[in-house]
Amino acid sequence: MATNSLNPSPSLSLAGHPPERGRAEHPGFPMSVEDMNIEEVVPINPVNSGPAIGTVDIAGVSGMSDLNSLSEQITHVLHSGAVFSDIFIHEGSPLMLKQPNRVVAVADTYVERRALEDFFQILDPQWREKIKVRAIDKGVDLTDFRIRANFFSFQGRKGLGAVVRRFPREPVPLTELGLHQDAQKFAQLRHGLVLIIGDTSQGKSTTLASILDEINRTRSGHIVTVEDPVELLIPSRKCMITQREVGPDADVESFYHGTRDSLRQRPEVVMIGEIRDMETALEAVALAESGPLVFATLHAKSTEFGLMKMLRLLGDTENQAQALAQTLRGTICQALIPSLNGEAWHLASEVMTVNHDLARMIEQRNLSRIRPMMDSMAHQGCHLMNTDLLALYDNGQIRFEDARRATTDLPKFSAQFKPRN
Repeated sequence: MATNSLNPSPSLSLAGHPPERGRAEHPGFPMSVEDMNIEEVVPINPVNSGPAIGTVDIAGVSGMSDLNSLSEQITHVLHSGAVFSDIFIHEGSPLMLKQPNRVVAVADTYVERRALEDFFQILDPQWREKIKVRAIDKGVDLTDFRIRANFFSFQGRKGLGAVVRRFPREPVPLTELGLHQDAQKFAQLRHGLVLIIGDTSQGKSTTLASILDEINRTRSGHIVTVEDPVELLIPSRKCMITQREVGPDADVESFYHGTRDSLRQRPEVVMIGEIRDMETALEAVALAESGPLVFATLHAKSTEFGLMKMLRLLGDTENQAQALAQTLRGTICQALIPSLNGEAWHLASEVMTVNHDLARMIEQRNLSRIRPMMDSMAHQGCHLMNTDLLALYDNGQIRFEDARRATTDLPKFSAQFKPRN
């Protein structure tokens, strides 16, 4: 396979076209390594501390030893048909891939510091100063897809490393994600607030991009996003798309400022990449009260924990609980579960469509009654995570331990699921 090294130009251009990625179940869900359960880890030997690590043969990744530079190796892997979510690049270690339930090496040579410095220089010429303050997130638009690179120092700046995540060129069509129909209906809303809830790296951004692109395909208007960084590019179809990036040298200083600015930009739809502080939470609810349809993500384990976090960020007052109850139209809580054969991730989700009774519970901050109400509304706008997990498990697609780890209702899970011998 012919490869070109990364070219340090304003818009990096990689030759070649990637084959199918082999992730038919959910091709649009890239993941990172945070909070992942890794049960099979190929050990990393530090330089000069023992025999070199043995590489693992992966379909679609071959000929790495014939490539001379780090850029060529990264390019080769990005264009491969291998199933992976992230490329790990650590000074003094081989190039590694994150696959479902394991991390594997795909090269038998160690990454040298100079190679990482050259790679960082391509992505951000000011990296040497920025990395002294914090890790750097950089979204890069390539010919056939996008990548997000997070690069950083470690061990008191003695080492350099990066994690590169691959994204599809455009959002995955909403009907192909595997979301329940009740979740897909949120793309038909015109007003209110919808929260996408889940742990880190569970595909929330991918879901949001697909929902926004569905709106983009079906009606006209102005969609404004506030992201850190911009990951999936949404092409203008029927809507004008304004994707703003958060950062000191980007479009806007913070999620709060981007959310506050958006109302003056006359949007029909606003997407907030993450609600992580009180200012952004208050502004998101105020924006939803003002007319636009607002989507936002929250890091939380379940629907109840997400609502609890949102109320806490809002100040946990009676007035703010009332405002949230009046604006919230629904929630999607989702998780990605490794497949049984280790070749894909499966999406499981739960959906809450807010009705009068659920809004009353939120207003009263009586969140302990949310789960029983969702159970009673299983065919009236609500869908349960255990329903997806049970279907995946009964079909032999996921392991019992992974399903148990992903459930949002452990008592019901224990009653419904029985491990196979």
